[in-house]
Amino acid sequence: MVAELTRMTRMHSRLLLLTPILLLMLQACTSIPVEQRADRRAQIYNEAQDTIEKLIAQDPSIATKLENAAGYFVSQVSAAHVAVLGGGQGIGVLVENQTGDRTYLNVKRFDLGAGLGVRYFRVLMIIEDQAKLADIRNGITFRGVGSNLAAGEKANEALSTVGKGISVHILSENSANVAATGRLVQLSVNRDLTDTGLSEISIPNIGFDIEDGRGENERRWWDHKMPFMAQKVIDMGYDLPLPYGFKLSYVNVDQDQVLTNLYVGFNGSQKEYLDWVDFDNASSKSDSVQLIFDTWIFPFLNVFAILGRVEGKAPVDVYIDGNGMLDQLEIDCSKPGNVAACKILQDQNFLLPITANFEGNNYGIGLNLAGGWKGFFFTLPMSWVRADMDNTNTNGPVISASPRAGKVFKLGDKGNLALYAGGSYLKSDLNVDGVFPVEALDLTIDYEIDQENKDKWNLVLGANWDINSHWSIQAEYNGFIGSRETWMGSATWRF
Repeated sequence: MVAELTRMTRMHSRLLLLTPILLLMLQACTSIPVEQRADRRAQIYNEAQDTIEKLIAQDPSIATKLENAAGYFVSQVSAAHVAVLGGGQGIGVLVENQTGDRTYLNVKRFDLGAGLGVRYFRVLMIIEDQAKLADIRNGITFRGVGSNLAAGEKANEALSTVGKGISVHILSENSANVAATGRLVQLSVNRDLTDTGLSEISIPNIGFDIEDGRGENERRWWDHKMPFMAQKVIDMGYDLPLPYGFKLSYVNVDQDQVLTNLYVGFNGSQKEYLDWVDFDNASSKSDSVQLIFDTWIFPFLNVFAILGRVEGKAPVDVYIDGNGMLDQLEIDCSKPGNVAACKILQDQNFLLPITANFEGNNYGIGLNLAGGWKGFFFTLPMSWVRADMDNTNTNGPVISASPRAGKVFKLGDKGNLALYAGGSYLKSDLNVDGVFPVEALDLTIDYEIDQENKDKWNLVLGANWDINSHWSIQAEYNGFIGSRETWMGSATWRF
């Protein structure tokens, strides 16, 4: 023992240089390739049985504890400690005695306190009751004060708060380490090896799972609180996306507008309906950035909230009937004092090409019905959005719905690509109330007008790249028929 500790001390200077790299390696969580997962599960389980046999050989009472327990967890762990920082990691298997179900868990260990050395060891955790086993299966963190002294295959280790109903047994191998630290040990589900029903694509689906050799004891179970009824559909063979998401999207819209029911007041006078003003070539071009938060309430129902910023311009040709304007201004052309105004307006029609700039915030809510089968899918997102413009009062919602259907194509380790087509319905029926100053005439025009997009339906083509279960990128073109054209791009993070 003394010789081993002496050798460990001589390693101190080398370990100091390797500390940053070593700790990063220990804490890294790398993905296990699909073709290697079946062999990796078998290896972990066989090593667990070998660990149990060796520990029973050292302490026969462990066999009785295992027989009476709800289950057990076995893992191999690699750990390192230099000066005041330490860490470690491993992958192990949690086995439920009653059913034989296996869950594969990641082990992460963090140490803060005096210590030095590198060690490799196996740990057996015997869990006495079913409730505690469920807690561990869902992911758990142990915090406390830890100490260990190890040399070769001999070790003494303790963690003060491992929890009631759990006994821990250590099998050391090839170690040279001494430490007394504050310690945090995290157990979390390894989703590469454990079938949690997590979808590889961002919609619920069935029959699109990855063939990675899962055995009958690798039970499917959902490890999130949402959506409701998730476990029931997981048991039916469905896979579900992660329950929560943040999306950042950019949308460019160019569409024709229909303007009607103009009411105008001059210099603060009461607004009156004008039938001597016509509109032509009215359109709007806008750019908006939207932040969308969503959650799956039920396995096939997603709800979301929208908050965004929009800005753009709205060109329009305004035709004014001069006689109507004279009547509105109560100018009598038979009187000599009104000759100048009457020469300009009487029996004349005027074209005023006007471009109004607008910007403001928008907010809204929506829902999405979605489902897939063997790589084919259907979605129906619907939303209700209101705008709060900076210079006008805008009343009325913007309602949209976009049924889409498509096919998902597997890209191996590059993720999955969904190509889709469908229709897009948009109804923007707004009442706009604002003030337009005409500085050259020292005139203020108060107006109120109804604004509606000309074409409600058009066609959609799009693609969504699910890089992994957390990240996806989407691009979509909305046009082909009618006067509305929309480009959309977004990035989504699910958790």
